Amino acid sequence: MIQRTLALITDETRYRGLTRLAFHGVLILGVFLLIFSAYIPWFLYPSSPLDWPFKTYAGPILRDSLCVIVQYYMLVFLVKHYARKPLLLVPGLVVFYFVLFTCYYYTSYVVKRYFGLPDDYSGSINHFERFSFWQALTHPVTFFHLMFIIERAFYPLALRLLIEIYRRQKRNLRLEKQYTRLELDFLKSQINPHFLFNVLNSVYALTEESNPRAARIVEQLSGMMRYSLYETSDTLVPLYKELAFIRDYVGLEQLRTAKRLQLEAVFPEHVDEGLAIAPFILITFVENAFKHGVHNTTRKSWVKLKITLDDEALSLKISNQKTADASQQAGGIGLINVRKRLYALYPGHELTVSDETEVYHIQLQIKLTRSEWTRNAPWQLHALAN
Repeated sequence: MIQRTLALITDETRYRGLTRLAFHGVLILGVFLLIFSAYIPWFLYPSSPLDWPFKTYAGPILRDSLCVIVQYYMLVFLVKHYARKPLLLVPGLVVFYFVLFTCYYYTSYVVKRYFGLPDDYSGSINHFERFSFWQALTHPVTFFHLMFIIERAFYPLALRLLIEIYRRQKRNLRLEKQYTRLELDFLKSQINPHFLFNVLNSVYALTEESNPRAARIVEQLSGMMRYSLYETSDTLVPLYKELAFIRDYVGLEQLRTAKRLQLEAVFPEHVDEGLAIAPFILITFVENAFKHGVHNTTRKSWVKLKITLDDEALSLKISNQKTADASQQAGGIGLINVRKRLYALYPGHELTVSDETEVYHIQLQIKLTRSEWTRNAPWQLHALAN
């Protein structure tokens, strides 16, 4: 029963609506019983015989229960929202003390005037009666009278703390299980590429002598897949690797559409190995040119690609012949995403898109960065393979 109740309270998906109201109802009832138990010795074993009506006994219990409930919810709110903000927590505690004193001060007045209780066992009613509101607020003895009520709020707060600890333990256990499952899924995902690489290597071995062109395609495809899967997990990658990937992609497209494609591609002959670029920030534009300029037509078409470097400034110019449905070029998801990445990673970039009647132009200029591992090293030039 207890485990089922804890499971219900700590389950954030089920702890809502009527379940949440029921928990707070039980909590308020528990506070009432706690205060009632504190007054039992005074009622049963008074220093002098008491002959009071029932409502007189109920007055201080209702007063203390109300004050405990008020301070419980105020402290929970303060700790939940301002525990890590001391500049706001301290004024919040001052407001908490003021609200608690106000509640206790006026409910003590009600207990004496309307419930008929001359004084309680702590003497707080007569203490408040001797002073005005502001005098009692600043009187040093008032704090000690409030301590009787403050310490009783520790019990529901301790219960709340235990429930929160148990809830976090359950959440951490659930996160550990999810992490383990993600690790297993990741290991499974590694098996498929590994198997595919083995197949590509086998195809390459079979075609290397009989069909060198097919073997070259398989080799390029294997390199592109390996780069995509294993070398692009960082925020930045070496520029020469990214350009080699684009060159291989363009080469594959040229082999696939050689009979109807007129391609002009210019790459930098030498690339500083220290220059780095965000992975796949350029390939989207290149892929878009082939997708909408070549793939969607059986007629002859052309693509012009030029990538140049001037120190750390990279310029990409790409043009392609438009097809009948080339209007999709400007609104593709890939281009939308790469625009967002450019704004986030290269806020000073310059992107110009020219959508003419028969031709689509894109010109991009970005300022590259130097990778940390080569920032202080002497410059080295990497030659791109033709």
